[in-house]
Amino acid sequence: MHPMIQKTLFLLCAGILAATQATAADPYPDHPVRIIDGYSAGGGTDYVARYLASKMDADFGGSVIVENRPGASGQIGMSYVAKSKPDGYTLMVIPNELWSVAPLLYKRLPFNVDRELTPVATLADIPLVLTVSAKVAAKTVPELIAYAKANPDKLTFGTAGAGTTHHLAAELFKTMAKVDMVHVPYKGTSLAVNDLLAGQIDMVFSPITAVLQHIKSGKLKALGVTTKKRVSALPDTPTIAESGLPGYEGSVWVFLVAPNGTPNEVIEKWIAQAKKVFSTEEARKILAVQGVEPLSLTRDEIKQRNKEDSARWEKVINDAKISIE
Repeated sequence: MHPMIQKTLFLLCAGILAATQATAADPYPDHPVRIIDGYSAGGGTDYVARYLASKMDADFGGSVIVENRPGASGQIGMSYVAKSKPDGYTLMVIPNELWSVAPLLYKRLPFNVDRELTPVATLADIPLVLTVSAKVAAKTVPELIAYAKANPDKLTFGTAGAGTTHHLAAELFKTMAKVDMVHVPYKGTSLAVNDLLAGQIDMVFSPITAVLQHIKSGKLKALGVTTKKRVSALPDTPTIAESGLPGYEGSVWVFLVAPNGTPNEVIEKWIAQAKKVFSTEEARKILAVQGVEPLSLTRDEIKQRNKEDSARWEKVINDAKISIE
């Protein structure tokens, strides 16, 4: 074969190969990514997920959609993600209890956190607020405890579902205050808050994002926050620990998970993007208005914190004799 023809064929093949490789290595994402939230719209995880999605629409090179799949205390959404294709196009924003607490409470879960899921990136710390309806006479935690002791099982508290941190925070309160109250589980925080506003239940241990506007409007009363220190968005609301229950603490922290087997380069891209979104001064200011603080941990630190959570909440579960089938 003539040398010029050989050279032409070589260049043509090289061009075809390069084009094929470029197609195979199309940048991620090349179509919309879904972030699943296992609770109803309006809750703490929903707020954080939508903030993340709104910023990544512009920065991530493709649209990011938040999809709510509520039910079974977040387990329906978690199971869906665990069984999804590990291609980086289906992820989930979860509260810590879905990873560290659910396996302690349920004998049969529709997912296995160790085998089917992998942590990706932390996003935010969300304080819980002990919030009561306008019909409740108590204005402080000590007054609420005094009323509960005088009226066993008369007060009702709503949560986003059995086994959530909201539920365990209330159980810890019951144990430490030595009071009896009735648990009313819902499929999401916003549903519980709606019934609180309507006076159908007496109180919630709710993520601050779901109740802050109602507290500021005077429709609901904040008696205490569950964090170690006061929250900047509610500076006049004391911690429950300083209100007569020293050592009390229980908040929600939120992180991103993906199906096990998701390519590491995709996970690294999400880690970088999440850090970029939540490390800005704009993010700190916007989240602070809602009482939320950005949280940045490595993947190993996420696993360690989940272990610590499991140990702490296991004691609450045992002390309160909580059993969920």
